[in-house]
Amino acid sequence: MQIYPNTLKQNSVSIHSDEYGVRAYVNSVRGRTQLESECPVEIVQKVEDTWGNEPTVTEPAFPQRPINTQPTATE
Repeated sequence: MQIYPNTLKQNSVSIHSDEYGVRAYVNSVRGRTQLESECPVEIVQKVEDTWGNEPTVTEPAFPQRPINTQPTATE
């Protein structure tokens, strides 16, 4: 497993592995968790050296319940 050349940036990184091929990780809470669960400690440490301690990408918030897609009385 290795960091794909020239992809380690403040907001993202691409990692090449035999298991996953090339996979991109975003510097968000979820991206960091995924990186830590799928990559060896050495890779995670290299990435976190560039990313720092805090996520830089905010993930979009999705509504808790589905949005009603039925037409309204005015549509």
